[in-house]
Amino acid sequence: MFDITPDHFKGRNLMKRTVIGAILVAVTALSLSGCFDSEDEQKAKKQQDSSDRLWDIPPPKTPDKGFKP
Repeated sequence: MFDITPDHFKGRNLMKRTVIGAILVAVTALSLSGCFDSEDEQKAKKQQDSSDRLWDIPPPKTPDKGFKP
């Protein structure tokens, strides 16, 4: 199926394999580093941040005088 000849690892074959290998390494490194966040993940992060800020309400700056009928 795969014939390995004496010229198999020389010239164009070696260069082609090297370029393909370098591209695979670059794509793998970028995908593992998180550069390719999907839009769904970005929306989920944004929604989570806004939800966290919604419940982080500071107390009022003026003291409460209470209810007086």
